[in-house]
Amino acid sequence: MLKTAPINTRGIWLPLIVLCMAQFLASADNVTLSIATHALMHDLGASMAQVSAANTMYPLIAGTFMIAGGMLGGVLGWRRTFRIGCAIYLLGELCATLAPSISFFIWAARILAGIGGSFMIPSVFGLITGLYQGRDRAMAFGALGAASGVSFALGPIICGMLLDTLGWRWAFSVMGGLLVIILLLSALIDEPAKSNQPLHFDFPAFILSTIGLFLVIFGILQISNWGLFAPFNPPFTLFGLSPALFLVLAGILVLIIMLRWEKTHEARTGSALIPHAFLHTPQVRAGLYLTAYIFFAYSSGIFVVVSFAQVVSGLTAIQTGLLIVPFAICLAGCSLGLPLFIHQRNARRQCRVGLILGIIGAAVTAAGIGVHSFNRSLIIVGLCFIGSSMGVIAANAPYLVTSALPEKEARQSGGIQSAARDIGQALGVALVSTVMLTTLTFSMKHRIADITVTPQTRITIQNMTVFPYLSDQGFSSLLVQSGATKQDLPTITKLYQQSRARVSQAGLLAMALMTLLFLLGTRGILQPDGKK
Repeated sequence: MLKTAPINTRGIWLPLIVLCMAQFLASADNVTLSIATHALMHDLGASMAQVSAANTMYPLIAGTFMIAGGMLGGVLGWRRTFRIGCAIYLLGELCATLAPSISFFIWAARILAGIGGSFMIPSVFGLITGLYQGRDRAMAFGALGAASGVSFALGPIICGMLLDTLGWRWAFSVMGGLLVIILLLSALIDEPAKSNQPLHFDFPAFILSTIGLFLVIFGILQISNWGLFAPFNPPFTLFGLSPALFLVLAGILVLIIMLRWEKTHEARTGSALIPHAFLHTPQVRAGLYLTAYIFFAYSSGIFVVVSFAQVVSGLTAIQTGLLIVPFAICLAGCSLGLPLFIHQRNARRQCRVGLILGIIGAAVTAAGIGVHSFNRSLIIVGLCFIGSSMGVIAANAPYLVTSALPEKEARQSGGIQSAARDIGQALGVALVSTVMLTTLTFSMKHRIADITVTPQTRITIQNMTVFPYLSDQGFSSLLVQSGATKQDLPTITKLYQQSRARVSQAGLLAMALMTLLFLLGTRGILQPDGKK
């Protein structure tokens, strides 16, 4: 039972602008880091492995604590938790700006950013659920999806300009300045009415969920580095296999134990870190699958396009950002336009159409990739389909979750929705990276028998554990360092170029196949008449 919320006298949409700024900030922060690779290596002497660790630290830490952040908002109050998250995130950006070493950057700046995000983002969902009802809530969630779309496009352009002109420290300081503005403007946000049934923080479930989610997300993130089954270059092996999948399975086992504990705890106290309704309401499960899809589609489809555009075609961060602007426009347009202009919506039909658009987009984008460059028109059309797909799902998924739950659980669902996004993002990167690296390695070792090279080069190719996704120059340097003869470089490089184009297409087609599986998750969405 909820107390009646007071009317927001400051204007119904002013709080939403602040919350969308927070969503934009979280996405832009990760974009800044992803394009600051060279600068970090040059200024802080970072290795590629350290830069990779910095990139994975935020989704790892944030995803690990997201569910706890969702419950903490109900205990402390959503606006207070939002402000705490912003303050911790601000401290992380300050540490990044002043980082004296890459170790400090990873273990202080990125961990603080992850913890801040785990407080801030679930609070955004909780505040929207508490402040808006009905169609207003659907429009608010649509605006949140649009904010992500804008950050996907403008992030590389703005951050690229900052990196090129002022340097990476200024880029992170600008993020910190934006957080200061968000903190000040958070005074515009009213605290939603609290439930008459107070929440009690579940510490045993918190410990178990932290361990379980850490193992699952860390294992998924390491699949591209360690391999899924056959080991690439892991620190150790288990039964001759990569440890990545074992980590994921161990995490799932811990989460199963946690859910069994939660069932007993909820029956006794009336509150839980993951309430029973989250996993046993078909429409909530469907909404969580689709929430994961949004960031799965971005991290898989955009990952392939950006990798090919920058590594193969040599586009700068700004040029790459301009390439994906149409994608972001379609994402923002569909995310905000559907709830704004279509009042009577069939959510199941819309979500299925959205997923089909994603499949079409992946196929069209794959067709636009060539050996040496890409067909810009096809890539843009394909990305527009993918952006529209993500926008349609973003307009529906959060509302599907919150509308199927009682008010208290609906507000708390921000944590599990945010965790689903992080798992979807990690899964997308892991899927396409594994498909691309495995296929590239198999192709090179299999096709080397069809060309004429020296025995030394042939042995070098066969002895390589994995072929990374590199530019032509980077691949040539790797071959020479590995022991191949220079006279074979033109022949081997041509073979590599052909294989690299094929595996880029394979990564996008893998995304399309995975999207087919997400279609199965739409069966739990209720029709407008309430029927399945």
